[in-house]
Amino acid sequence: MNINDGGRRRFEDNEHTLHIYPGTISEGTIYCPVLARKNSTAAEVIDSLINRLHLDKTKCYVLAEVKEFGGEEWILNPTDCPVQRMMLWPRMALENRLSGEDYRFLLREKNLDGSIHYGSLQSWLRVTEERRRMMERGFLPQPQQKDVDDLCSLPDLNEKTLLENLRNRFKHEKIYTYVGSILIVINPFKFLPIYNPKYVKMYDNHQLGKLEPHIYAVADVAYHAMLQRKKNQCIVISGESGSGKTQSTNFLIHHLTALSQKGFASGVEQIILGAGPVLEAFGNAKTAHNNNSSRFGKFIQVNYQETGTVLGAYVEKYLLEKSRLVYQEHNERNYHVFYYLLAGASEEERLAFHLKQPEEYHYLNQITKKPLRQSWDDYCYDSEPVSTNTYSVFLFRTLTLLICIYVMT
Repeated sequence: MNINDGGRRRFEDNEHTLHIYPGTISEGTIYCPVLARKNSTAAEVIDSLINRLHLDKTKCYVLAEVKEFGGEEWILNPTDCPVQRMMLWPRMALENRLSGEDYRFLLREKNLDGSIHYGSLQSWLRVTEERRRMMERGFLPQPQQKDVDDLCSLPDLNEKTLLENLRNRFKHEKIYTYVGSILIVINPFKFLPIYNPKYVKMYDNHQLGKLEPHIYAVADVAYHAMLQRKKNQCIVISGESGSGKTQSTNFLIHHLTALSQKGFASGVEQIILGAGPVLEAFGNAKTAHNNNSSRFGKFIQVNYQETGTVLGAYVEKYLLEKSRLVYQEHNERNYHVFYYLLAGASEEERLAFHLKQPEEYHYLNQITKKPLRQSWDDYCYDSEPVSTNTYSVFLFRTLTLLICIYVMT
């Protein structure tokens, strides 16, 4: 027996707690915790329940797996392993049994003809009323409404239901939600494994809304509409700083180029993808709210041949924040390219171009450190101000030097 076999056996010997809800079979019991191993069968768990709850051993019982209170039940066979089925539940259902999507096991009585005995209607109503009172007193979680992937499908459309639906989806790592043909994205501030080639193939040539909301679906619909209608398509990305506009643009371009590469790949696709980091280096900077904030507007025009293959692309920038070059607010930095140059230059290049550390440049550290002045009388110069022409010449020479070295490296 090797080490892996020993680790597997120790894992299988670990005991797990199953919460079994007997319902009307055991009056006054909300749920019964039962210890079981990974290979414990449903018949063994039922035997433990019969002994703990002192049930009638002449009757036949089965375990049922259910998602959400009152939802469809899946009857387990006697040889099924409840712990193995529980391991397939969502992570939130495993970490906190009193929240999430309310996955659980129910104990049901089986009739002689094989049907499931659910008890009388009065008993079911009594249990339901008891559950409602327990929820009001805070002993049981409140039932959560099932989230919808399109906000237009909400039965009650107001600000509260919109935010609650977005919050519930975000808790389950569903960051995309439709509003008709509009896609809402909530930045998770972490990478999610939903952008691999499997998802590119999954959303290929599918109608919007047929699958789970995704930014690939928007790109796919625009791509195929362009080929079928022979008309230009436009995708607008808007949001606050740090909302994920730059990353969403990268995902869109990645999916569009992946769709183009299904046919003849000319290599232009990789050039378009490779231009993104260069643009971000010269146009993105660290701000108080975002470490990679785009300080300019960007219009990307991707041109296609009639076959759907990328022919080329045109990128137009506008509204560049030029003031950041000579002045930065507190806890902010200049554009990335200056720091890339200083961090990536070799020792020989540092000596040849007289490069220092970023904190040694007054040009990169003109940050507001003094309190705001309260009146016009406070605006006095301790020394003679620097001439605007001097700053312009210095800025031009520095930019020229940096750009030349960046191209050389």
